[in-house]
Amino acid sequence: MAAEGYRVLLECRRRSRALRAQSLTFDQIAGVFALDHAVSPLRLYRYAHGRTAADVVAAYNDLDPAGTATLRPARFYDYETWPQAGRRPGARAVALFARIYQTAARRLVTDEVYASYGARDRDLLDQADHRHLDPHHHLCEVSAPAVPGTMGTQALPPLVPAPAPAHCADLLRALSAEEADVKRRELLFELALVLGGAPALGLLRHLTPPERERLAAATRHRSPIDAGTIDVLERLTARLWAMDESSGPRQVLPVAEAKRAMVEDLLKQGSLTPALRDRLLRVYWSLSHMAGWSRFDLMDYAGATRRYTEGLAAAHELQAPPLLAHMHGLLADMALHRGRSTVAMDHAFAAEGWAKSSGNRLQQAATSLIVARVLSRTRHDDEALRVLDRAITLAGRKHSVMGLRHLFWCNPDRVSRHAVFCLVGLEQPDRAIGAADPIMAKMRAGSNQAGWNRERGILHLEYATALIQKREIPAAAAMVGEAAQVTTRHSSARLVHSVRQARARLQPWADNRHVRDLDERLRALSIAR
Repeated sequence: MAAEGYRVLLECRRRSRALRAQSLTFDQIAGVFALDHAVSPLRLYRYAHGRTAADVVAAYNDLDPAGTATLRPARFYDYETWPQAGRRPGARAVALFARIYQTAARRLVTDEVYASYGARDRDLLDQADHRHLDPHHHLCEVSAPAVPGTMGTQALPPLVPAPAPAHCADLLRALSAEEADVKRRELLFELALVLGGAPALGLLRHLTPPERERLAAATRHRSPIDAGTIDVLERLTARLWAMDESSGPRQVLPVAEAKRAMVEDLLKQGSLTPALRDRLLRVYWSLSHMAGWSRFDLMDYAGATRRYTEGLAAAHELQAPPLLAHMHGLLADMALHRGRSTVAMDHAFAAEGWAKSSGNRLQQAATSLIVARVLSRTRHDDEALRVLDRAITLAGRKHSVMGLRHLFWCNPDRVSRHAVFCLVGLEQPDRAIGAADPIMAKMRAGSNQAGWNRERGILHLEYATALIQKREIPAAAAMVGEAAQVTTRHSSARLVHSVRQARARLQPWADNRHVRDLDERLRALSIAR
């Protein structure tokens, strides 16, 4: 590093420490530094953290999930000087830098650079948001100023807030960077506001112009709801589940809540035929399911219970036993996670009754899975395993999927993964490890590894628990570390909490070198308390 560059870094490091002492976020500090330094957002954030290029390169290579990253300081300097010189960083690289700098990836690229990425890469940049890792972020009640040429920062939204002016301005700037046609831009802006803001752009990009027009007409109440409009709503909901699997609830929840409110408003229209109303009510049920699941994953148990309960009401109105069974199963699983075994048993057996009356084998498979999980934590015999075997058998049969979009995941492979959870609960670690090994091999060989993020993390933690039961501490610490790495790619607060719980089980071996190394890794990932 040149002497002048190092002097600038030292001065920025001094100022950053003083500003952090005043509880400013890294976003705000970067905005302050932008007033004095005409450099790229990537360099401004490095200054805000007071890091050398070598520090950032080392952190980047450590964050690579495959352990194969080979970023070098020279290439990093190329990234920092783009677009005036150097080389444009890939979207995945920007997402990793966002993790290091505890910010949103969109703040690390100018509008000009953002527009140069393809639609898939823009989705990745929109979804990579790690501001929650900044301890001062939750103290900031106002939007952070934007680094020139990038989007600003707003706090995570509550249930369905009115869009703030700064939020609208950020959204409009994002659209201006990627959509040149004024009319199409205005339509996207309107739909994105209705559907939760910037996170909705990744969904709207998959709609054709006529589909966007149809959706906009419905939200304006300028035309009656028809089957085509409900088709669009159903497809967008299905894409929300894909977004949840790849990146987690922080991106999904604002869209799910806003879309749910929109559908609730559409249900008040008097022009709906009974058949269309039932379809729209199923969409409302699905979005209550989605919002409840996201809130559970963020450990907002009161919010999740509220949404699940509203989903139960919709299922009762539809007189749909499969949907009633599924909601009771979700409530059972959440109660189990919270250690409320009696409540979990009540919901599990209610789910079992509704699933039986539905006559649908696929819903019976999903419900039997929940019953098996509950039994593994409340009884000390192999009944849970027998129920799980039944779930695997039922999931493997041919089924009619009509009206059961919520069971897209229910197949023998996914159901059988829960054997590890049950065997750990029954304190049979050898069998649990034997069940986990082939599942992990399939995950590693899968073509869509982004969709396995949360499940991979959870499986690693269950594997670690089995190893702790066997007193194999070095291997257990390594497994917990692997699960912790998943939190860099997925925003599940429940997963972070589970990592902390797994570390707590290692406390008797706190002086073990491998556990101490794990503690260092957890501190680096902002997971250690």
